Amino acid sequence: MPCSWREAEFLKTNPFIRDSFRDATIYEWNYALLLRGSQPVISPWGLGKKLLSVAAVVLLPQLACAGSLKLGSISTNPVGESKKFSPLASYLAQQLKSEGLNQGKVVVAESIPAMSSLLQTQQVDLYIDSLFPSLAVSHLSGSKLLLRRWKTGKSEYRSIIFTRKDSGIARLEDLKGKVIAFEEPFSSTSYFFPKVDLLKKGFRLAPKRQGSEPVKTDEVGYIFSHGDTNTLFWVLNGAVAAGALDDQKYFMFAKNRDSFRIVHESVSFPRQIVSCRADFPAKLVARVKELLLNMHQSEEGEKALRDFESTTKFDEIPVQAIDLMARLKKYIDAELKLQR
Repeated sequence: MPCSWREAEFLKTNPFIRDSFRDATIYEWNYALLLRGSQPVISPWGLGKKLLSVAAVVLLPQLACAGSLKLGSISTNPVGESKKFSPLASYLAQQLKSEGLNQGKVVVAESIPAMSSLLQTQQVDLYIDSLFPSLAVSHLSGSKLLLRRWKTGKSEYRSIIFTRKDSGIARLEDLKGKVIAFEEPFSSTSYFFPKVDLLKKGFRLAPKRQGSEPVKTDEVGYIFSHGDTNTLFWVLNGAVAAGALDDQKYFMFAKNRDSFRIVHESVSFPRQIVSCRADFPAKLVARVKELLLNMHQSEEGEKALRDFESTTKFDEIPVQAIDLMARLKKYIDAELKLQR
């Protein structure tokens, strides 16, 4: 159901909401979308931080339109993320018309606590992400893990810690007193798994603001690169001693692999996990699972999968992955305390 002119005008005239947009052009664009009966895809990031740390909301609760299936993701690029998820959101909404859901929406948050809040307040129905944020969000919001997502023909991947060959670093123990680059604090392969493996070795990890910041001899410093290509470049030019990437991106992007050395590989784990909010109706849960599990068997579904970042299919979460999740619980708990 399209949002009314009155609702759009509320967004337009409320200074608290208006001033929360970082970019006036984006703000005016969303207002125009509302007046045309369309749904905005970019939300007030500043406002989100003021309201329970919610980073990006497609619509504020009081402006939300009925009859929509809301897919959630975590990213610092809401526009790009929305484009990625739109094919799946549209496909599911089309298939769920008989259940009263005739519109697919994409909701983007910039952090794990933000996504948890969105699920708890029913602003997100389904959440799709890698293993670490999926488990963390489930811990905070009670969301239920449903299925595994295959991407580019792969059901699993692993984390790699790599250095320059001439760095003198040949094993993890050599990282003491040095700095490693992680990507984002919600990344599975480029933060959580390599960090856990370092902690299992008994290392003390210390966050740093830049690679040149002093590091004690008994600790490993880390900084966030906010991009896999940044991580590769920083390692290559010596800004950091090591970096962490998933194995598929490493072999895809590291054109100068002769310049690098892999010093550690993690266990394999699911590419991504599909979750639903804790109070999502059981009938809809069953229907969504049925649709996702069978998408790759129809021409329309297969096209939607391809358009959704080259997704291959969805399947049940394997037993070995469930066992791995149980072993990670204490590390999830510790990370959530750190990120509060």
